[in-house]
Amino acid sequence: MEKDIKSLFLSNVAQVVGNPSALVVYRAEGNYLYDQEGTPYLDFISGISVANTGHGHPTIISSVINQVKRHMHVMVYGEFAIEPQAKLATKTLEKLHPCMNRVYFVNSGTEAIEASMKISKKYTGRSQFISFKNSYHGSTQGSLSIQGSNKYKGGYYPLLPDTHQANFNDLAVLEQITTKTAGVVIECIQAGSGYIPANQEWIKAVRARCTEVGALMILDEIQTGMGRTGNWFAHLDYGFCPDIMCLAKAYGGGLPLGAFVAPEHIMKVIQADPILGHITTFGGNPVSCAASLGVFEVLEEDVTLMESIPYKEQIIQSKLIHPNIEKISGKGLMYCLWLKPAIDGFKVIAKLEKQGVISNSFLFAENAIRITPPLTITMDQLNFGLNTILEVIDDLSE
Repeated sequence: MEKDIKSLFLSNVAQVVGNPSALVVYRAEGNYLYDQEGTPYLDFISGISVANTGHGHPTIISSVINQVKRHMHVMVYGEFAIEPQAKLATKTLEKLHPCMNRVYFVNSGTEAIEASMKISKKYTGRSQFISFKNSYHGSTQGSLSIQGSNKYKGGYYPLLPDTHQANFNDLAVLEQITTKTAGVVIECIQAGSGYIPANQEWIKAVRARCTEVGALMILDEIQTGMGRTGNWFAHLDYGFCPDIMCLAKAYGGGLPLGAFVAPEHIMKVIQADPILGHITTFGGNPVSCAASLGVFEVLEEDVTLMESIPYKEQIIQSKLIHPNIEKISGKGLMYCLWLKPAIDGFKVIAKLEKQGVISNSFLFAENAIRITPPLTITMDQLNFGLNTILEVIDDLSE
């Protein structure tokens, strides 16, 4: 049966790489994936920063089942008052600065970015966007246009004009942000480049410059949100308020869900001239919103999940020392392990899977390993994953 599923996957499902892992996942529970034979695989990347509360958490499953029994899709977004949407918007805003008071639900992080770019253009009357080299915000037309590398743009030109990339953590960007700039798309921790934290003074200077020239600061919290850095959202530790914040991944608790959040005076531009400034059929799907409410409930009821992150981070920092490890970068439970050239990162990832640990690479961090375990990971599981990484590096060093 397992071979049949793998064959069907390879022959009928469109592929994006030439040689995918094609691991057949039969079920997932807690912090593990299981194949057809029941072999466990420690999920050390949370499905790429999605399963912050692990897989199949009973609170989330219960929330989803209860909503499915009541109703699923009933109307396109923004027409009916849907209980899970209203409650989730309220819960999300509770965790944010009062400067943010409107939530628009979408299906993904990419859609949240696209909508934020549209709103920025209409609100400011400008068309220029500034993003940062080696950043990733999605693969659709607008998000690809602001992607911080040409690596994945080939064959898709022409893209949006008047998009410019600056160096992350470099104050020179302040001169690029002018009265022609509609929006600056930025992250507190740049994910695609290997989890590079923003310098606090730098990102606050960007915030101030945006305010000075009337540009909107669009904050991508798609990977950093929902507790991954030890706070509900990463920017809360930096001490500033963005103009628009984008959410997805862990926000949906394993179901497709994204959102962009902004003050009312910005969000109102989609209400008129023309109306329906952003439209989505499935954005804010009631079942997805119910799953998200379940995530909030889990994180609120077990405060140790976020409180223990600094200690788990110390374990990561202290363990990941090896002659063939160049460095590590990151914050909270999102780390990048940079390997020296003698070790092939893709071979490490492949061998880790054979040893029962799931990892992955980065788009713009060469020869690096992604470490983003669920917040629910135990100390024993964390140590097992880290020790296995070191053992695999040892084996490949011989």
